[in-house]
Amino acid sequence: MPTPIIPSQIIVHIGAPDEDGLNVKETFPSYIKNVASSEIYPTWPEEAIRANILAQISVALNRVYTEYYRSRGYDFDITSSPAYDQNYVYQRDIFENISEIVDDIFNSYLRRQGFLEPLYAQFCDGVKAVCGGLAQWGTVELANQGQNALSIVRSYYGEDVELVTDVPVEDVTESAPPIPLREGDSGRDVELAQRRINRISANFPGIPKITPADGFFDRSTTDAVRKFQEVFGLTIDGLIGRRTWYSILFIYNAVKNVFTLNSEGIRLSDVSTEFLADLRLGTSGEGVLVLQYYLQYISTFVPSVRSVTVDGSFGQETQEAVLSFQRTYGFPENGIVDRAVWDKIQNIYYGLIAGLLFEYREGTILPFPGRILRIGTEGDDVRVLQSYLAYIARTYTDIPAVTVDGSYGEETVAAVEAFQAHFGLPETSGRVNSVVWDAIVSVYEDLYFGSMVQTGQFPGYEIS
Repeated sequence: MPTPIIPSQIIVHIGAPDEDGLNVKETFPSYIKNVASSEIYPTWPEEAIRANILAQISVALNRVYTEYYRSRGYDFDITSSPAYDQNYVYQRDIFENISEIVDDIFNSYLRRQGFLEPLYAQFCDGVKAVCGGLAQWGTVELANQGQNALSIVRSYYGEDVELVTDVPVEDVTESAPPIPLREGDSGRDVELAQRRINRISANFPGIPKITPADGFFDRSTTDAVRKFQEVFGLTIDGLIGRRTWYSILFIYNAVKNVFTLNSEGIRLSDVSTEFLADLRLGTSGEGVLVLQYYLQYISTFVPSVRSVTVDGSFGQETQEAVLSFQRTYGFPENGIVDRAVWDKIQNIYYGLIAGLLFEYREGTILPFPGRILRIGTEGDDVRVLQSYLAYIARTYTDIPAVTVDGSYGEETVAAVEAFQAHFGLPETSGRVNSVVWDAIVSVYEDLYFGSMVQTGQFPGYEIS
C-alpha cells in the first residue's frame, strides 16, 4: 500500500495473536467506536475524547498500513488485546457522544511531518500505567486548560505531529503480488521490493546491494533475493512469492521501527522514485511530462484513452486524457492524478512494453523501456539507446560517438550529457528517464526520416 487509506473493514482477532479466538469483521468506524468506548469515558471533555480517538485511529491504521500481523502469517489486522494493540470488547454497547465524534473524525489520522505511515500513537492511562506516549487521564487536564485535540496530542508526541484529514475510504487488499515476481519482471512492486531489500542490507550486510533499484528484476535482484531468503530461513529460489514478500516487508518495517513510537519513518522517496505529488490542471514540470508520455503511448493501444501532447503542461487536453483513462479503468472521474491513478497508468504502460523485443533496426522507434538507464545498467534497451545516440552524433558533432555494446558506461554518460546540453534539457546526472528517452527518440526520428529521399526528390546535395 503506497499511501495510507481508511479500510472499509478491519478484521479483529479476539484474544492474543497466538490464542484460538474468533476473527470479527467490523467497519472501521464501528471498530474505533468500540475501542474508544472501551478505553475512555464519555463524560470527559470533548477535546480530550477527540485526542484519544485520534491516537486510537492512528494505532489501528499503523497496523493495517504496515500489515503488521499479515506479514507474520496471520489472517487478521489487529487483536482485541490491550497487551498487544488496544482494548476491543466484542458486541459491547457504544456511547452516543463517542459515536458522533468518531463519525466526524474516523477518516483522519496522525503522522510525523514528512513521513507517510500513520503514527504508532502509543498510549496508556497515565495512572496505573505510565508509557512514553499519550496519558489518557492527562488529556483531561489539558482539555480543561483549554487545549484542543491537536495541541493535546502534540504535547505528548511532539510538535512535528500533523493531522491528515479527508482520507479516502476503500477496500484494502493484501499488498503481496498475486503471481511471484521473478527475473525479467518489472513494475512498482519490483521497485518496492528492491528498495526494501537495500534498506534491510544496511543492517544485514551479507545481503548484496541491488544496483540500480529501478523496478526491473535483473540478476543482481535475484542474487539479493536468494541471499535474503538464505539469511531468514526461506526457500532459496530467487522468487518473490507471498512468503518472501511479507518477510521482506516485516524485516523492513522492523529495521525502520515503523510500528513503534520512535519510528525511523517511511518517506515518500522510500515508496517510489517518481511520484512526488498529485498532478492536476495547472501543474507543470517533469512529472507532467512523464504522465503525458505514458498516456500518449497507452492511447496508441487503448482507443478509449485520449492522446495528449507531451509538453510538460497540465492543460485542458491533459485533463481530458486523464478523465478518459479514469473512465476506462473505473476510477472516479475528477481529472486528478493521485498515487492510485499514477500507479495504474504506470502498470498499464509496463504491461504494454513487457512483450516488446528491444532490438534495434535502423528506423525503428521504441518506447521508453520502463526503467531508468544509468551507469552500470546493461541490456538490449541500453544497446538501442546507444544506437540512437550514435546515429544522432553523425549530424551533431558536439555529441561524442558511443560504442554500441549494451553496457552503460562513462562513454554513454558523456553522450547523454552532451545531448542534454545541446538540446537544452535539464541535467539528470547522465541518467535516461522517459523524458530524456523521448527527446532522444524524437531527434533520431527527425534525422532518420528526414534523410530519406523519395523518387524524383532533390536530395539536398549535388549529384555527380
